Order: sequence, then C-alpha cells, then structure tokens
Amino acid sequence: MRKSEPALQQTDPGLLRVTMIIAGLFLLIALINISQTSMAQWQPRPNISCDNGEPVHRFAFVNANRVNIRDLPTVFSNVLSQKNKNDPITVVCEFGVWSRISAETIGPDTWISSGLITLDESQPVSIRMKATLLIFLSLGLSGLTICRWYPRAIERFVDLLLQTQQLPPHARPLISVKPQYHPVRDQK
Repeated sequence: MRKSEPALQQTDPGLLRVTMIIAGLFLLIALINISQTSMAQWQPRPNISCDNGEPVHRFAFVNANRVNIRDLPTVFSNVLSQKNKNDPITVVCEFGVWSRISAETIGPDTWISSGLITLDESQPVSIRMKATLLIFLSLGLSGLTICRWYPRAIERFVDLLLQTQQLPPHARPLISVKPQYHPVRDQK
C-alpha cells in the first residue's frame, strides 16, 4: 500500500494546463481587442446633458463646406459658427434630423444637421465593452498568476466547486480530480 502525504502531492498537470489555456485565451482576447482600438476611442462621453433627444457618443466629420452650427435644432435659429468638409466633431445627442455636438469653444448648445455629417469608422468604446475587456484582462492575468505561484489553489477551487471537501475520506477519490488513496481500490 502506498499512502502519499497531502503536503508532498503535486498539482495535477492536466488541470494546470487547462487552467493556463483558459487564462491565456482570456488574456489573448482582451489584448487583441484592446490593440485594435485607439486611445481616442477610450475617452469618456463629454459631460453635456441631452435635454432634447437621445444621448449618444459618436465620432463624425462634416461632409460639406460652410455647414452652419446653430444654437437650437431648427433652421430658424441663430448661426453660431460654420464648419468645413472633413472637420472632426463629436456627437453627444440626436434629436430627429439634428445632432448636438460637443463644441464648448463655440457655445454651450451647438447643433448641426445630421444629413451634413458622416460617422467615422472608429467609434468610441462603450462602457459595457470597456468593462468586458478589463474583466477579461484581469481574469487572464490573475489566472496565469495563480497557475504560476499558487497551483494548489486551482485544485482547492475545483474541490470546492464539486463539494468534495464535505465527503468522507473513502468517497473523495470517486469524485475528486486528483487520484487519492482508496482502501478498497488500492489493496494489493
């Protein structure tokens, strides 16, 4: 009969490899998605309230010359300034065919006709996507860290998940992920 001491047992290499692969996939997915975005896409939405319409956060550019920037979303309102073709703008609110833009240098309320702007291909990253990418990044890094410095924690977590710590010693080998001594099975 061979009894092994719990302190001398090694972590199951198969379980360790699976954990490393899963953590590496989380890390790889996060890094690929983060590398495909620019720093401008991670900027927060400008702190401009949207009294009329739907609050949005979109990058766009003007697609015509001498486009009027107005103080209200009507053609009868005051013209505050003009934008030319390919001027970048940030849309913060949409109201019908009008888009409110972030232009504090021109005035507090600045509106442009939505038909005179074109959305940019690289849009801001949503709060939900930011949270998802950061969670994937932290899961990947923490998983690899646990595999490297605390491999026994993986088996303890699996045992906790399978509820094998509450079983009597003779029943643990039937469910546990690591082979343990069983008096009937291991008799010679």
